[in-house]
Amino acid sequence: MKAPCFCRCLIPAGTLFVVMLFCLPGGNAQGPLTRHAISLAESGQLEEAEYKLAAAMATDEARDPMTWYVQAFVQKERFVARGKQVDDPLRGESLRSAEQCRLLDSDQNMDQWLVPLLEFLAESHLEDMRASIPEATPNQPPRAVDHFSAYAKAQTLADPEWDEIPEWVLLHQQLGEHGMESARLHEQAAAGPWFDMGVHHYALAGERPHDRYRSVYNLAVHTYNQGVREFKAAEDELDAVDAALARAALHWQRASDLLATTIDIDSGQTEAYEAWAIVSKALLNQDRVDWCRDHIEELRGGR
Repeated sequence: MKAPCFCRCLIPAGTLFVVMLFCLPGGNAQGPLTRHAISLAESGQLEEAEYKLAAAMATDEARDPMTWYVQAFVQKERFVARGKQVDDPLRGESLRSAEQCRLLDSDQNMDQWLVPLLEFLAESHLEDMRASIPEATPNQPPRAVDHFSAYAKAQTLADPEWDEIPEWVLLHQQLGEHGMESARLHEQAAAGPWFDMGVHHYALAGERPHDRYRSVYNLAVHTYNQGVREFKAAEDELDAVDAALARAALHWQRASDLLATTIDIDSGQTEAYEAWAIVSKALLNQDRVDWCRDHIEELRGGR
């Protein structure tokens, strides 16, 4: 599943503002402060344009959606000029200005300019979200989630019918996978914060109907593997092996319960029965192993 890919609108600033001034639906004219800000922005004086817009916001021009759009555009251009830094507040300010423009523009006369700007802001947050997933650590709110929230806000403003759930699920699946892979590398003897992080995000993803089978199945497999790692880490220590086996069995039982859920979600997936047979063998449940094998044969057309 891929997130939508947006293209940045590369209209020269001067061209864009000329269109705004003379080709607006209904021939609406901007106030003098907004027009002055446009002129400043056309000449590359972005900070001066923003000061002029601040003055416009203290007048009746603040009721004009175009004034808010121009402010959003100038803030976005300053964000770009400063290197698109992840923590630059101008990006958030631009999104807030764009949101106010949308609220005032009940007839959606601004869409031909506002939507490309919103898509640019959405894409910038999407890029930062993807980059921040591998940087996520346990016990810290993932920055990727904050970027997703801003991305979703911009996308929804651009397209009110856009559904955020598929990409929200994908984000938490990716965060869950990052946590589980880190647990594989760093928590072989005992589950710790990385494993807990993986469980948390996969469980969140599994609460949503979209791709629920995959979320629950992956969590089950990772949970079983954590038990195997913990048992293997202690199998050469006679004094520790019994306790390790008991801990591993808890993981395996949890994995078994999750795999039962995956089969409830989609009973036509052979991989779920194969995994449940493996887990059931670890739990010494031969009856369930045989039951799983029978279903696998049925699904493969053996009966």
